[in-house]
Amino acid sequence: MAGPLDGLVVIDASWGMPAAISTMMLADYGARVVKLERPGGAIDAGTAVRKSTDRGKWSVEADLHTPEGRAIAEQLLAGADVFVESFGVGRADALGLGYDRLHELFPELVYCSVTGYGNDGPLASRPGYEALLNARLGQMAEQRGHRDGPIFMGHPTVSYGTAFITTIGILAALRARKVNGTGQKVDTSLLDGMLAISSMNWWWNEKDISYLARSGTQTGFGNKRLITDPFQCADGKWLIPHTGGPGSYKRMMDLLGFGDRTQTVDGPEMAVPLNEVELDIARNQVPEAFRSRTRDEWLELFHAADIAALPVLHPEETFEDDQVKFAEIAIELEDADHGTLRQIGPVIRFEKSTPAVPAPAPVAGAHNDRIDEIGRSVTWAPAPTGETVEAPLQGVRILDFSSYFATGFAARLLSDLGADVVKIEPLVGDQMRPLGDLFEGANRGKRNIALDMRTPEGQEIAHRLVAEADVVMQNYRPGKAEKIGLGYEQLKVINPDLIYAYLPGFGSAGPKSTLKSFAPLVSGLVGLNFEGAGRGNAPIRRVIGNEDLYNGFLGAVTVLLALHHRLNTGAAQYVESPQLHSSLFVISEHSATLDGTAVPAHQLDSEQMGLSPLYRLYRTADGWVAIAVFGDAAFARLTAALGLTDLGADERLATSAARSANADALAELLAARFAELGSAEAFKLLDDDNVPVEIPLDYPIMPELLWEEWALESQRVVEHHHPEYGWSREVGMVIHLSDTPGRFKGGSPRLGQHSAEILGGLGYTADEVAELMATVCKLPTVAAKES
Repeated sequence: MAGPLDGLVVIDASWGMPAAISTMMLADYGARVVKLERPGGAIDAGTAVRKSTDRGKWSVEADLHTPEGRAIAEQLLAGADVFVESFGVGRADALGLGYDRLHELFPELVYCSVTGYGNDGPLASRPGYEALLNARLGQMAEQRGHRDGPIFMGHPTVSYGTAFITTIGILAALRARKVNGTGQKVDTSLLDGMLAISSMNWWWNEKDISYLARSGTQTGFGNKRLITDPFQCADGKWLIPHTGGPGSYKRMMDLLGFGDRTQTVDGPEMAVPLNEVELDIARNQVPEAFRSRTRDEWLELFHAADIAALPVLHPEETFEDDQVKFAEIAIELEDADHGTLRQIGPVIRFEKSTPAVPAPAPVAGAHNDRIDEIGRSVTWAPAPTGETVEAPLQGVRILDFSSYFATGFAARLLSDLGADVVKIEPLVGDQMRPLGDLFEGANRGKRNIALDMRTPEGQEIAHRLVAEADVVMQNYRPGKAEKIGLGYEQLKVINPDLIYAYLPGFGSAGPKSTLKSFAPLVSGLVGLNFEGAGRGNAPIRRVIGNEDLYNGFLGAVTVLLALHHRLNTGAAQYVESPQLHSSLFVISEHSATLDGTAVPAHQLDSEQMGLSPLYRLYRTADGWVAIAVFGDAAFARLTAALGLTDLGADERLATSAARSANADALAELLAARFAELGSAEAFKLLDDDNVPVEIPLDYPIMPELLWEEWALESQRVVEHHHPEYGWSREVGMVIHLSDTPGRFKGGSPRLGQHSAEILGGLGYTADEVAELMATVCKLPTVAAKES
């Protein structure tokens, strides 16, 4: 079988990076994705981004503004399972390709619409470009850089967040179709992608609990006993440590020479704030201490002391990392311009449904004469049983044995879609419990049992849970699960139909497999800190979006793919989706030649202003504007709006290729004109002439957005009362399914909140439950009071 999506047919009429990445993901795992393109191809034809995001796809040309083109589209859709479009609000209906009409013609079709801000709401009509959303919603203010003012985000985190939730939504709708018999509409947007990314760090609660300090003299982690910054070493190279592991903070201070002024903490170190002396050391003296040794020397010392630390690399350097080479994640594809390109290939590992290596991206129209070959496989045909589901994962039981954020977040996304998720937690609690927003973001809507897995009785309870489960998810370091009776080989004897999803830091084997993995270490390893820094600059502290979020998203995709494989073939399997692999996936748009030369899909300029003269920030007389101008028609509108019509006659700027070749000169001309205008004046001139533009907000909008009634009404924000945090508001549903929507099932559970209920459901008598609650499920006194 060529991947878990073998036989699935997807028609992709979208433009833009988010939908392209989503359909690339579907193609990577076996789907036949047919890209429906305008004759001659889109404006990105031949670019580096197309070489990666369109690999493995077919290309068919059709002018959808003509009856002939729409006839080609309908012929393809007649044999398709999924349709993906990003036409924009109202345009699909105008083309005759809106959901209502297509659902009537093809009732089994899953229809996915990817927009900028959704199909309704106060922002629906705003231009749907990631950088403009970053500007309007204050992410450019939230992202820290090497200068003051808004920072253009070099890492396209919202595009990837949107791609992930789009893929999850499509796979969820397909599962609902299998049971209910009909397709439905899946709505996702850049707004939803941004909210999904923000769910890790932004919420409101009446007790003002957060692991991040957002004001005062010490922002970020404040006086938390935690260090996760990039540091330059004696050889000029960079590394990132992470002191989140038990005892790691004190051990690192010992190695750096500050041990005599750092207290030893019994129990979780992050629960004890830094005193004034320790705070000064952590935030002011540690950077200089790192300059006393080379990077390799520090990494050797840290790893020997079981302290998490990794080098900070550029994206193209990642291909030579020893773990990346061991995992054989990189693929080599023939390329007309470079001979052979290295790309990050399919990153999920399947025991029984390994996907094939994708083919290079096709030229526009390469498959025009193969339309008749497109047809739906019986494997994916609906198989209704008479019973229907109200949520796509209704009836799916998932056991979450994880700690920290990533795997828990994956399970939470699946819980939002209807799965019954039980979090199995040690008696002392997850080490992330003191970090309220993180714990809530990863664990809301779950049931919880506290269990001593070191005892035979605790393992027996876990095994009873496994016997009734569909999925087990865990992220222990290799070998630990087997020691407590939770290894794959052990559990599949108990339940042969079990899907076993392993989401470790680096993989089940390989040179880095036994290392600790925390965000943002792996982000640094794969190049995100340099990607966000700008050409020639030192790495920034961190980009918005990290491996915890990305591993959670990819973990949810992994489980859904395995569920589809089991639904279509009857076979359960082991699947593996490490943090490293998910972090590599989010540099998929970049390639490299065999000699290691970077072939970037985009590169942020040294001033962190943008990616090109027409997709960037400009200073105005009193502030800033951000523009997104693509294609000749949009460029003509820009020059007319700015009174620069002479630019249209300039041969250096006559075509997209010419403008790219003379980028510096064009940027200089535009910068001079914008400097003459105020931001509001520039915005009105461009917006009135339909030129995509926004004025960057100078603060993150998330605290305000949590109080927008339209966000609450659309369930993008949810409000609830939590027994520990009080009244709370947080990011809600970011995947919108028309017929089987996800739902908010409540806040994160207290430690052991459902232990007795779960034990009773496993068949233990009342006396046995009482005995177990007094032994293997008994919380320590402190934990019991806190819960």
